[in-house]
Amino acid sequence: MKKRFFPLRVVFAFFCFCSLFVLTSCDDEEEAPRIYLDDDFYWALTDATSEPEDAENLKFEHLDNMGYKNLMDLVGIDGKYIWLKAEFELIPELKNDDLSMVIPYLHYADILYLNGKYIDDYGVMGESPDDPLNQEAGYIAHLFDFPELYLNQDGVNTVLIKVQCLGHATITDGVFIGSRQDGWRTSDNMTFWRSRFYTFFEGAMLLCGLFFLMLYFIYKNEVSYLRFGILNILTALFFSIFFITDLPWAGFHGGVPFFYYVKFAKCICFFAMAFVFSLFICSYIGKKLKPYETAIQYASFIISTLLVIQAPDYLWLVKMTLVLIPISCFGLFFSIGYAVVALKKEDKENKAKAKVLLCAVCFLLVVMGIDIIIKGTFRNIKMPFISIFGWTGVIIIFFVYFCIQYSRMAGRLEYLNQGLEKEIKLQTQQLTDANGRLEHDREIAIKDMKMASIVQNKFFHAPTEKLKNWDFSVRYEPLSIVSGDLFNFYHEEDALHGVSLFDASGHGVAASLVTMLAENIIQQTYNELWESGESVSGILKLINGRFIEAKGEIDNYLTGILLSMKENDDGSCTVTMANAGHPYPLFFSVQDGEAVEMLPSADMPYTGPVGLAGFTVDYSEMSFPMKKGDILFLYTDGITEMMNREKVSFGIDPIKKILEKYHTSSAEEIAKKLMEKMEAFIKDTPRIDDVSVIILKRV
Repeated sequence: MKKRFFPLRVVFAFFCFCSLFVLTSCDDEEEAPRIYLDDDFYWALTDATSEPEDAENLKFEHLDNMGYKNLMDLVGIDGKYIWLKAEFELIPELKNDDLSMVIPYLHYADILYLNGKYIDDYGVMGESPDDPLNQEAGYIAHLFDFPELYLNQDGVNTVLIKVQCLGHATITDGVFIGSRQDGWRTSDNMTFWRSRFYTFFEGAMLLCGLFFLMLYFIYKNEVSYLRFGILNILTALFFSIFFITDLPWAGFHGGVPFFYYVKFAKCICFFAMAFVFSLFICSYIGKKLKPYETAIQYASFIISTLLVIQAPDYLWLVKMTLVLIPISCFGLFFSIGYAVVALKKEDKENKAKAKVLLCAVCFLLVVMGIDIIIKGTFRNIKMPFISIFGWTGVIIIFFVYFCIQYSRMAGRLEYLNQGLEKEIKLQTQQLTDANGRLEHDREIAIKDMKMASIVQNKFFHAPTEKLKNWDFSVRYEPLSIVSGDLFNFYHEEDALHGVSLFDASGHGVAASLVTMLAENIIQQTYNELWESGESVSGILKLINGRFIEAKGEIDNYLTGILLSMKENDDGSCTVTMANAGHPYPLFFSVQDGEAVEMLPSADMPYTGPVGLAGFTVDYSEMSFPMKKGDILFLYTDGITEMMNREKVSFGIDPIKKILEKYHTSSAEEIAKKLMEKMEAFIKDTPRIDDVSVIILKRV
């Protein structure tokens, strides 16, 4: 609950700080002998070329008012020239010493003479109101040192001040002549509080601006940080106009001419502040501008800026002030309206932001109102522009708000990090325990799979003895420990009368169990019906029915090839083949010298896989002779669908070429060449299926 009042304490401290400075600036630290001239000033209209001796012939009138814009009220704002005259006699306490004269505020530019002798000048007084060399004296107090030799110790002393009355021409009360030490001290004190004091604000704004720009580069999605940073930098540039007379790169010091610097810092920077503040409000309250609303924002800034850029002279800027300010703030009025609308919406976060924003704006308006009363009603220009404090207060309010938000976010992240660390430790421990259990289960599963592999090898293996008139080779390579492929050789002693090669759908343990179930059915059915003279297609059809009945709810099915062999008197062998949706074998004929696929003819019935319930299938069969040197190549799709890095399948063409090239070699050598070719093709690409190959060569 204490954190809720943190912003209020900061704002209160800021008010106290500003009030302390304001009150201090109004307090005279010590009494000193002085000659006050507030009631002794007279004025007379003159021209740009007038000299002190010309003033003797002018008719002077008493200057009744010593306050803000008093000279402007007399002669207007068009840059006319007047002489101010004051006469005084020295009091005993100030005789026989160097003295100083202090004018708290004098605008626009002036030259002072004492008893006809030039003393000093402030600002640059051109030959005409539109002279580009014109430069205002600024907001500093005017200090004129009177040497003892220039003073009439016992007679009347005459002060003549030539003033260019351009814009809000003013000479304030509080003009006095005193000791050199008193004049310097008082002048420095006034100059600090009305001019150089703003350098502190400028430094703070620059640091704040750079800080939020860096935050934006870290959090790119927070556009408010970017706009707030730019707003602070623009404010710092705007503040520089209050101590322009001290800037070494502007005005009569050299570098940027005074008029152009006023255009940029006092006008364009102000317009840019209103523009960026307007956009900041929109991003701050989450307002997404429509195209025409964006156009309004940019138009108010661009129009006012273009008008200032084409301004011919300082006087034009003075006359157009009341027009330029509303134009430049036009988009800002809309943005403040968006904030008012946001108060009525249900979004609590944006509603809270809108309250902070409107409180800051109300604070600024109140301070500006007080400043207008002080400068307008009471004609007091000697006090600092407290509107600057109001604007600085707005900046501080948002700065504090962002700091609180950032602090909350950092605290939340710290909390989440701590919670996350604990959660990670807990999850790590749970994962470790689960991994231990999984490792234990995996070891058991591996043992089971190894046992299943041993059982499979007992079921599926090539004959160990030689077969009459046949040379054969088998490659049986599971994807994992167990395989979904199954094969068998049916023979009596060395007489081969049948071969089967099947491929169960799926992989792993489930497929391997299906193969053992299927092999038992296939072997038993084949041996029963072969002796009775049943056709190969009939045997395969019966296998299909028995397998569907035996597997029950199991979804797996089989594709496969079933062969029967019959020896002929001429030494050849008639091979009868039935295909159940399996890749077609390759047959190499010595007589033709090429390897071809054993494709069915168009009149053969549809051939489907084994084990699909609800489908009526008729397995077609085909017979062909095999003579000495002929080769029959049986395979599962694991070898032809093997892919390399480029996702290109191995296919059957490389197999054909190997059969044709090495047909004179033994079946084992052919199998070896084939596997080498396949390994060179896929390289380190992982296999995706079981590989089974049977090569039958007639010898």
